[in-house]
Amino acid sequence: MHTISLPFSQTVASVAGAGVVCHLLFNRLEPRRLEALFALLIVPPAILVYGLQVSRHAGGVDGGGGGRGGGLWGAVAATYGVYYASLLASLLTYRLSPFHPLARYPGPLLCKVSKIWLTVLSMGGKQHIYYYDLHQKYGDVIRVGPNELSFRHVSAVQPMMGTQDGLPKAEWWDGRKPQKLTFRPIFRLRNPEEHARRRRSWNRAFSSPMLKEYETMVETRVAQMVDLISAKKGGVLDLSKWLGWFAYDIMNDVIFSTGGNAMETEDKDQMLEFIANCQPTALFLSHLPWAAAFYRWIPGIGGHLRNYRTYAARRAIERKQSGSTRKDVFYHLIDEPGVETAPVALQQVIVDGAPGITAGAETTSTSLSNIFWLLLKHPQTLARLREEVDDPQWNITEMAAQARMPYLNAVINEALRLYPAVLSGSPRAPLVGSGGQAVGSDFLPEGTTALVHTYSLQRDPRNFSPFSEVFIPERWLPTEDQLKLEPALFGNHEVIHNTAAFIPFSIGPANCVGRNLAYQEMRMLICALVSKFDMEFEPGFDPSTWERDLLDFYVIWINFTRHVACLTDD
Repeated sequence: MHTISLPFSQTVASVAGAGVVCHLLFNRLEPRRLEALFALLIVPPAILVYGLQVSRHAGGVDGGGGGRGGGLWGAVAATYGVYYASLLASLLTYRLSPFHPLARYPGPLLCKVSKIWLTVLSMGGKQHIYYYDLHQKYGDVIRVGPNELSFRHVSAVQPMMGTQDGLPKAEWWDGRKPQKLTFRPIFRLRNPEEHARRRRSWNRAFSSPMLKEYETMVETRVAQMVDLISAKKGGVLDLSKWLGWFAYDIMNDVIFSTGGNAMETEDKDQMLEFIANCQPTALFLSHLPWAAAFYRWIPGIGGHLRNYRTYAARRAIERKQSGSTRKDVFYHLIDEPGVETAPVALQQVIVDGAPGITAGAETTSTSLSNIFWLLLKHPQTLARLREEVDDPQWNITEMAAQARMPYLNAVINEALRLYPAVLSGSPRAPLVGSGGQAVGSDFLPEGTTALVHTYSLQRDPRNFSPFSEVFIPERWLPTEDQLKLEPALFGNHEVIHNTAAFIPFSIGPANCVGRNLAYQEMRMLICALVSKFDMEFEPGFDPSTWERDLLDFYVIWINFTRHVACLTDD
């Protein structure tokens, strides 16, 4: 009986060809499941080991290492080495070739070949600055990943996020919930009809009548914070921590009616630090969704995410068992009023509601931290705000009056313009099977992730001038007030104020559903603290260090311990 074998060189070529085929399959199928990754990365080389071993013996090639064992391990090393080398070479060649769909877009070489570089950089929290610098260098559309673009132009806002033809969320979000779930969280839904159906309960929970219901919760927490700070009788406080505890307690009230006691205990359970520790892992898995298939098997990785999901599930179960004492977000998510045509599963409520506390609390606390840092850095602005707050024509305890206060809202909007709570925006992608989508003069093929980089867009002088990088709340006032308060500034410079480029809470059907609640919280707390306390930076604190330390995770607890305020009763 004769054994038919290929020459050694042809066998090596076959292994290399298999590596190229593997790249083509990855490019076509984009597998994410661990089983599929194993089948493509481990199984083919194992099968090919036999062919290489036979060819080596047929060609009289010594396997090295002595004996059959050495020959076998030599074949394993050679096969896997050639397979992975050819796969990598094929991948790099394609991503850098003129045949790649995004070949015409400029960007750093390291970003074009892999997301790993940007992932590592982002873990340091400076992703927003990196994107901003790239836009300054390359222009309005840049390639920040092998299949990812970042836009800075206002013409991309409506096509990517608008109500009519906006894009669904990208797979960027899939890595944040890598475990097997019966229900996908709402922020991972890509089907527009399914997203709209699940979004209905959220829209009801944050409708105008419900915001009126939440007013009492916000008022109670604002009064509690004022009382607790007053009890300190002046001195130095870490204001950012207090703002975080405040926002966390409110979101517990709004979602579950009760449960938050971070202000009262000064977060003795360190829940906020625990939540913050989730963010680096979540960001890592967002940039590299395929890594979600592996992270559960690596000891010490993802523990914070799993623990937080356990905590959120426990809160939801407790709220379900206790029933309604008043209308809250859970009341609508579980459909206690019975407006949906089918019962809502508790598991769906858990996966949808779990991010609610972190998303709502951390974005609001981040924005409040930004606002107070800017106010303390610009004493004249703080003085003008206090003048409005102290004006008897405004009843600063009523939310309706706060919503009409021009300078208060100008301060909030200007802070959100310079420092949107989500600095780098919301990644989107065309639906599979859609054929791609046009974004102005650009075209997004299927499989392309894209985002409007909010931090860069809102600092673009084509959208906001003069001095788009400077904190100038007066730019949000009517022209006559601008000229009255800052005649030299607005009388001698061209004024550009493009509100279409102001998207701190995103826009469209996938925007931040709690944005109006966030405005309520910010207005009421700012009025209370400005009217009740004098504030200044701790002596010796350098305000410029705070912006340097600002980090960009999707939602992040800004823990700037050196950014403290001296508060004394007014």
